Amino acid sequence: MSMYEEMNENLTTQIYELEMLQSVYPKELVITDHGVLADINEFIKNPTQELPQKLEYSIEISMNGVTIELLVSLSSNYPKEKPEVYARSSALNRSQQLLLNQALNDVVEQQEEGEPCIYMLISWLQDNSENYLAASVINQEKESNIGKIEGKQERSKGFARYWIYSHHIYAGKPGIICLEGSYNDCDYCWQKIKFMNWQKILVKLLETEEDCEGIDIMRKFNNFQEISFPVSERSNDMSQVLKYLIEHKSQHAFKELFGIEGRLPELPD
Repeated sequence: MSMYEEMNENLTTQIYELEMLQSVYPKELVITDHGVLADINEFIKNPTQELPQKLEYSIEISMNGVTIELLVSLSSNYPKEKPEVYARSSALNRSQQLLLNQALNDVVEQQEEGEPCIYMLISWLQDNSENYLAASVINQEKESNIGKIEGKQERSKGFARYWIYSHHIYAGKPGIICLEGSYNDCDYCWQKIKFMNWQKILVKLLETEEDCEGIDIMRKFNNFQEISFPVSERSNDMSQVLKYLIEHKSQHAFKELFGIEGRLPELPD
């Protein structure tokens, strides 16, 4: 089977699964970008060298007056490749939402390769979410009382720095997002970011410190801000990007982010 035949088969399976889900959840299922769906259908009819973007949609699952939203992102290789999924609900506190998604991703990894599994994941959420919802309610008062103490303990260890690359971060231009903080906070933020409507986004470098003196001591960047060094409408001065990283003791990230060794231009004699 050629690559295009395999892609065609995978995408056709995605469409069949989507149509089945739409028949069961006609109002609850929302497609993120109908243009992508149109591109997939066009590719199935007329395969070309340009593959469509990821098919992404969300499904609201109601249980006893509580709603859990399942976010789904499918590469063109799904179901041969595992889906990216994320569950969220306003009724879940942060820790229980993290635990729920860890368990959900374990279920994804256990799925048989090549078989569509989104409906099965919905069924798993319906059968297992109650435990996490109940734990959120039980712990709400406890977390309120000891939240400050736990926060201080959390900030004293478990530091992370996420270097995230996006192919189209702003007006069609690639860019880098750097997240710093406790590992749980950064991972929580990354889980939310990656399910936004990106063409391509991935973690290029993850730096962690299991036990550190304090989160703020580990930070290399003080404020949330946008940094750019444009030399034209389409490009930035990469030497200035490297200089900025050097100033913040992060020059090691340059090669990981851009795939090349960073060198500042030599000054004339």
